[in-house]
Amino acid sequence: MIKNFTVILSLLLVAIITLPACSQHKPSAAENINFLTVVVKTNLKNYFDQNKADELIEKVTEMERKKLFEGVSEEVAAKMITDMLRKETHDKHFNIIAYTIKPQAEAKQTQPQNQQPFTAGITSIKILKNNIGYIKWDACIAGEAAFKKIRSALDSVAGCKQIIFDITENPGGDGASSAFINQFFYESKDYQTLLVKKCTGEANWHQSEVIFNYSQGPKLFNTPLYIITSDKTFSAAEYFAFTAKEMKRATILGKTTAGAGNPGNAMSTYLQNSDTVFWMFTPNCQITTRAGHSLEGVGVKPDVELTSNNWVNETVDYILKQN
Repeated sequence: MIKNFTVILSLLLVAIITLPACSQHKPSAAENINFLTVVVKTNLKNYFDQNKADELIEKVTEMERKKLFEGVSEEVAAKMITDMLRKETHDKHFNIIAYTIKPQAEAKQTQPQNQQPFTAGITSIKILKNNIGYIKWDACIAGEAAFKKIRSALDSVAGCKQIIFDITENPGGDGASSAFINQFFYESKDYQTLLVKKCTGEANWHQSEVIFNYSQGPKLFNTPLYIITSDKTFSAAEYFAFTAKEMKRATILGKTTAGAGNPGNAMSTYLQNSDTVFWMFTPNCQITTRAGHSLEGVGVKPDVELTSNNWVNETVDYILKQN
């Protein structure tokens, strides 16, 4: 519902705040930035904390009154607003980016000749020494095609004594991907009700976890699980580690994760005839455990801090010492 509203809103903004369609006038940086501030203030109404949203809208207006955007580029203005939003909310999910649209002919020339195969975010699968399975998971991607790839990766390590999930470079994405993985590691379904969510416009908290109950697939319920995290582990990837730690299902190793727990919506829009596109991500939900524990601004702290130059080898050494 909110996503559809954002798309409609984007179209309306383009229609309302642009010059007539017949005009070929190319907007200046100042015109683009003026458009950006209108877009930002409109999208901030989707923020889950409505009182804070009003404060943030006033902050953007104040930046305009102080003429802080005069003489700067669209990219700089976008960063200035992003920095302000993050400072005021401590929410790393807030993000605004300005980028240039390449002409169609140029874009065709710069497209890669060889398209990379779809991996569903799984970039490496290995069997390490002493039959330890290793999966490097670099993006949370959902959908039937992704689930088939993830299932294949899990099948590849199903016979291993222990399994390592390396999510040190995973920036997050679709949380349904971790929900899909979780069903193969938890015999009890209690984990499915661990997290609750409340989004913009909702009066009550409700279950956050997407429910999967596949009847077939590897049963890894008793296989020891180790998850390697870093400060680059972000958003949906953090919840994979967070759930495992809260449920005492895995040992977390590495560094504390980013602490970006509030999901939201992304949108892109631009002013007519402009070659600058603005992309904005606005958090519109909160997620906590039923007991009120949150990773927002805190992250997931590892059980074992890794300090070497090779975290995978250090994790393997740790595992071998436990057995």
